[in-house]
Amino acid sequence: MPPRGLAVVPAVAVSVLALGVAGCGQSDDRDAVRATTQQFLVAYAANHDEAACRTLSSDTVKELESQEGAPCPEAIGKVELDGGNVARVEVSVTNAKVDLGTGESVFLSEQADGWKITALGCRSAGKPADQPFDCELTA
Repeated sequence: MPPRGLAVVPAVAVSVLALGVAGCGQSDDRDAVRATTQQFLVAYAANHDEAACRTLSSDTVKELESQEGAPCPEAIGKVELDGGNVARVEVSVTNAKVDLGTGESVFLSEQADGWKITALGCRSAGKPADQPFDCELTA
């Protein structure tokens, strides 16, 4: 199967961007959120579906499997995403929003085993631009 057409930032560039936010409040959380999002995007684009599924929250996996009637690794490729580079990361306690350069957003929550994706392929459904969102997949 050919790779999915997502544009992703090389790992070196991600590391450089992560260094740029070091020293700011919650920088460890922002770095972890950015890393989880990037791991998903790289895995999704390369058809590494099991790796992509490991970045999703258990509730998100359950919702995907319910919607598609198949296990996550078989179903994740059916989710239509533009992907793109991480443009902005916002963290608020145990929730985070990642804006991608394509205009999509990814939402994450901090779980016992780290930051996990709870919604992806999200686009603003109107004004104001930060609410509400229409998502391809949400828990």
